[in-house]
Amino acid sequence: MPRPRLPRIFWTLAPVVTAALALAGCGGATDTGGTAEPVAYDVPEVPVQVTAPPGWERVTRDGAFVLRAPSGSGSADFRANVVVTGEQSAATLEQAGAETATAVQAIPGWVPDADGQGATTLAELPAFRVAGTYDAAGTVVAQEILAVRTGDGPDAWVVDLTASYAADDADGAAQARAILESVQVAPAG
Repeated sequence: MPRPRLPRIFWTLAPVVTAALALAGCGGATDTGGTAEPVAYDVPEVPVQVTAPPGWERVTRDGAFVLRAPSGSGSADFRANVVVTGEQSAATLEQAGAETATAVQAIPGWVPDADGQGATTLAELPAFRVAGTYDAAGTVVAQEILAVRTGDGPDAWVVDLTASYAADDADGAAQARAILESVQVAPAG
């Protein structure tokens, strides 16, 4: 049985905190793997698996599962990262996405992406996308939040995958996007 979780809206803003910690170089438990091969992770207590590129670290911050780019890669000012959170929820993707879109408006300096928000697909799964940029200590950070569901029944989950990277970090963006595309969702029930 999953432990009680903070409301989903909290986890929508958690990536901003994660980004600030990544900038500062602080963190929780780290699994660096030390392998030249991609590493697949089952996300604890969330029915999802994601695959990290070689060298990416698994970190836990404030109870959230985080993958982050290796130190010294990409932007010198911001380490690309992907945060995966989720909760059992009867919300539709549209409802979850609308909640996320409202929550990100509270991020200081949030500028919605030109492609905006809306229904999309992620790894051939129906998803809802919210994306934009914000300023983190002088670095423009791009953030893409994708919500997916594990099914349609009462035991279904809404899972948020949040990719963050410096707007000028093409390599970090590509690797974060690869993590998003690697998502495998376990069916509910």
